[in-house]
Amino acid sequence: MTLHSALKALVSCAVLAGFLALAAGPAAAQGSQHRRGTLTAVQGDMLTIQTRSGNTETIKMADNAGLFIVTNADMSAIKSGKFVGITSVEQGGKRLAREVHVFNESLRGLGEGHYPWDLDAGPNMMTNANIAQVQEVGGDRVLKLNYSGGEQTIAIPPSAAVVAFDKTTRDQLVPGRMVFVIVKKQDDGSNAASAVVVGADGVKPPM
Repeated sequence: MTLHSALKALVSCAVLAGFLALAAGPAAAQGSQHRRGTLTAVQGDMLTIQTRSGNTETIKMADNAGLFIVTNADMSAIKSGKFVGITSVEQGGKRLAREVHVFNESLRGLGEGHYPWDLDAGPNMMTNANIAQVQEVGGDRVLKLNYSGGEQTIAIPPSAAVVAFDKTTRDQLVPGRMVFVIVKKQDDGSNAASAVVVGADGVKPPM
């Protein structure tokens, strides 16, 4: 194996570990917690975050932590054939989206499924799936979504947050940016960030 191939394989393994960290279905969610807030300092592998509750927490990044970035997008990015992540609530007998993450094609399959999430205090679900069909119903865009083992129909109102979601590198971990962090207990009992989603240019990761 050449040096180039070896490095490529190592990067692929690290990205895969990040994918698994974000696959927050019931089994994957065991032993993990979410942190939402503003990145205030970065020193080596240590991230300091001011959480939305106002607390400050310093978290070590795992060696194989997945790094992702979200940028502003709009309804035009929501098209048939795209792989998306949608957080939704049930309202009036139908699922209504609060946010839509349009994944880069290289992230297809990331966290695929339909499972409980913790965006709001009330019950809400995360659905990572392929868009099979897009319909216009009233003022909403209604998506038919397919994923391994099931399907969902979710309405996207004009008020829903829409972002593009992609892989990134450590240079995007800039103090002042808003972040979403998955913290997972390690084998030695300590906590470490297994995945970090950073918002670019003032974007808040809507997760």
